[in-house]
Amino acid sequence: MNKKYNGLNDFKKYLNSKKRIVLKIGTQVLLNDKNKLSLSAFKRICDFSYSLIRQQKEVILVSSGAIAAGKGILNMPPSSNNFSMPEKQAFAACGQAILMKNYGFFCKKHGIKTAQILLTKDDIASRKRFVNARNTIYELLKNKVMPIINENDTISYEEIKFSDNDHLSALVSNLVCADLLIILSDVKGVYHKNPVLHKDAKLIDTIGSIKDFIKDFKETSKSLQGTGGMKSKLYAAFIAAEAGIDTVIISGRDKRSLDLFVNGKLPGTFIPSLNNNINKKKHWLLFGMEKRGQIVIDSGAAGAIIDKNKSLLASGILAVNGEFKKGEGVYIVNTLGKIFSIGISNFDSKDIERIKGLKSYEIKTKLGNDSLSAIVVHKNKLVVTI
Repeated sequence: MNKKYNGLNDFKKYLNSKKRIVLKIGTQVLLNDKNKLSLSAFKRICDFSYSLIRQQKEVILVSSGAIAAGKGILNMPPSSNNFSMPEKQAFAACGQAILMKNYGFFCKKHGIKTAQILLTKDDIASRKRFVNARNTIYELLKNKVMPIINENDTISYEEIKFSDNDHLSALVSNLVCADLLIILSDVKGVYHKNPVLHKDAKLIDTIGSIKDFIKDFKETSKSLQGTGGMKSKLYAAFIAAEAGIDTVIISGRDKRSLDLFVNGKLPGTFIPSLNNNINKKKHWLLFGMEKRGQIVIDSGAAGAIIDKNKSLLASGILAVNGEFKKGEGVYIVNTLGKIFSIGISNFDSKDIERIKGLKSYEIKTKLGNDSLSAIVVHKNKLVVTI
């Protein structure tokens, strides 16, 4: 596991231990004061990326900004955000090419090769596609190519969209087994209260427990151009923390902050990972996999899963809610409807209806089917959420 950062004085040593970094760039970071794309912003990001690469680090960019760029191409008012989904998809189609052109131009000056990867939520939710995306990124990194990832807004619709690119960056961090997630924002980091409203707001350099901190955090603002505010960045940090990945939130608009970071000083907020030792597969079960239905189980089965790390057997199942297929994700709930576990079902929902409440020998004798196992969700494909 990664070495931990234990204070401001050893941040340089800590940073030296990080080899694979996901760098998330928010829309506001790429815009000027008139809410239009800023070429100097792209130069600043590419210079920063090059500085990290020079330190023998692998860098994966997750960049927002396609929709904002597309608005500019189609001469839409940058201050307006009242557009339909097809309009936003058209903006993204136009703008994505501009993003890659700008990144490519400034990266080329440093000899950095770039590649575009567009993902939808389905690419993360499907384990096969998840692994395929990982293999593609690994191949690019092996060939010294910097992947630039964005959500495929051109074809995404509401049901298969990530909530925002902060969320996507956290899932990508788990996807590529990153050592560190850096979120570049339009502010210097996380403050103890809204810095826009309170001049005495203080920057928080370290958040001890993101899980506790996020419960009491109140959103301060959300830009017209972007889709997320600081709370979405904190939630991304929480997702990363669950995967054993640290997060740093710093300003992407302030060159001095970026230079300080590269030189081993922390100019923003550090959020350490959680000490829960969850493996990458179970992290995907929690945050990446799509859940299609619910399996309601009795207290005995719940206790076996929570306390004894057992698989879910048909004998402990009381009911099935929703329709799902074999190999799809399900919530496992108790009799009060509380979700306490998530897993991958070994059966279609209709087959679970047939075998629920039955023991192994009963499945064979009553149904006359030797092929149906009593294990509905195997413990290796199950994660407890409480």
